[in-house]
Amino acid sequence: MRKISNFDTWWRALRAVLSVFYVAFLVAQFFHPASPLAAASFHVFMATALIFAWTPLAWEGRARYAARIIDIAGVALSLMVVALYAGEIFRLERRFEMIDPVLPVDILLHVLGLALIFEAVRRSVGWSLLAVVLIFLAYAYLGPWFPGLMQFPGFSLPTQAELIGMKTDGIFGVTASAAINFVFYFVLFGSVFTITGGGQLFIDLAMRATARLKGGAAKMSLVGSALFGMVSGSAIANTTSTGVLTIPIMTRSGYSKEQAAATEAIASTGGQLMPPIMGVAAFVMADMLGIPYITIAAAALIPAAAFYFALYIIVDLRARKSGVGDVAPELLEIPPVIPRLHLLAAPVAMIATLIAGYSAPYAALVGTAIALVAPVLRRSTRYNLSQLFETVLDTARQMAWISAPLAAVGVVMVVATQSNLALKFVSLLSDMGTDNLYLSLLLAIFGCIIMGMGLPTVAAYIIGSLVFVPALMDLGVDRLAANLFVLYYCVLSMVTPPVALCSYAAAGIAKSDANRTGLVAFGYSLVIFLVPFGFIKDPAVLWQGSAFQIATGAAGMLLATFCWAVFLIGWLRGNLSLPERGGFALASLVLVITPTLTAGWVISVTLTCLLLVWRFALRPRLVTA
Repeated sequence: MRKISNFDTWWRALRAVLSVFYVAFLVAQFFHPASPLAAASFHVFMATALIFAWTPLAWEGRARYAARIIDIAGVALSLMVVALYAGEIFRLERRFEMIDPVLPVDILLHVLGLALIFEAVRRSVGWSLLAVVLIFLAYAYLGPWFPGLMQFPGFSLPTQAELIGMKTDGIFGVTASAAINFVFYFVLFGSVFTITGGGQLFIDLAMRATARLKGGAAKMSLVGSALFGMVSGSAIANTTSTGVLTIPIMTRSGYSKEQAAATEAIASTGGQLMPPIMGVAAFVMADMLGIPYITIAAAALIPAAAFYFALYIIVDLRARKSGVGDVAPELLEIPPVIPRLHLLAAPVAMIATLIAGYSAPYAALVGTAIALVAPVLRRSTRYNLSQLFETVLDTARQMAWISAPLAAVGVVMVVATQSNLALKFVSLLSDMGTDNLYLSLLLAIFGCIIMGMGLPTVAAYIIGSLVFVPALMDLGVDRLAANLFVLYYCVLSMVTPPVALCSYAAAGIAKSDANRTGLVAFGYSLVIFLVPFGFIKDPAVLWQGSAFQIATGAAGMLLATFCWAVFLIGWLRGNLSLPERGGFALASLVLVITPTLTAGWVISVTLTCLLLVWRFALRPRLVTA
């Protein structure tokens, strides 16, 4: 036992050293950036080393010693690959692609590097993503033996090594650059802000604002997750941080375990869509499209507000219909929030810096600096140095778990593009859609949901953007709108079984059945199905146009999601009749597929007003009479 204890102490020390070194390098990238290939190779394989360090094999008995050897070998080999790339970087950056020879050391780095990345992916996100990557890698070899449209000459091992790991494509491509240049700074900010008390403040503010409302237990979860999502962008972190408080309150307020867990799961999933800090996929999108991240954040604001507004209406109507969800007074012991409001200076400063036109990394660093300073202004919110050390460890762990899967997705991107597989799917989708926009959108939705069932959001988005976005653009859809459309449906991966990470995390907290929780959460997520159609035809919903156009577009989107929520629940001051429910559905659908202020839009607004007057004024009088 003493040997085990000594090993664990040594292992924690190694993990800490690697984490500090990794975070210090990424911070230094902002001030003194290394070359893209040098930075990406260091970043990717330091991330794999950290995954081996943070996620050791959990073998028991005698096998535990074999597990230790494998873990140590994983860390050592990852660091060896870092060193080999550093030694070869001068040659790699100056060689001529497809002209200069591929050396044996390049083959070694390719084979060993992919093996390490694949094992890191298996340990961090499981077999689902790894299986997809392996299928694409097999396709790169077996292309000549595929029939028909799928056939292509295939890649030799040296060609694969050149395409995947010897330039700023593949594992060192857009996914790695997005992680280095965008994701890291916001992960750092979210970790600092949360550990220094900001995350708890958001949850307490949500409890203060909603706990006494009808269905306050679930509304607390929605508001808390939306606020936490603004500074986190991680659906899993959102679920575990807010869920430990909100899920027990929901179950005590009358919700079943599955309902409570599902409500938290879908609310936290929306955090990936909530500006200013969206999920990793949004940063990858900014890098792929070559546009400022603030443009994507602004475009996502109205749809994200509509998503949470629809969830709020669903929760409210369900609480009024069922009579459950009110928070008992004894559960309302919330620490005072006014003495902690100065902690909000950090996100406010970050948002202001973004709006002022500064880069996203700079804004995140400003927010991080203020998040470190603001708590020390009052005795009650001060932190100690050990918390800062925990912040470094937490940041390194989160970045490692993000970065290894992103690197693996780079393999998929190379194979899909170099084999022309993406263009073949575009042609196939166009043929199936018969040049009909809405049929093509439905096919894209189906494809994104299928991919989302087995892949994390960012992986599903990258593949979806390669396959579906070009086809939608051929049909006249704006590039940003097409990418956001794909992103929204890929976000469902967090609550769609069999790989519903948010649902499973929430189910673990609620001690509910994971698959049933996932199915309930997927049912709640039906509100998201309508939102993306709103910005396909109406750019005002994506913050494009005059102030009046944006305001009316936002009002129309909120009204459409309200009608959709009423239709889904079938209740508004009483159960709706079939014609009433159909009227709300019709009004909602027409509102989202017609541009703002056109004849169809005005008719739908009028129909909604008539339905509301009927339910709230005319019908009660007739029933009373």
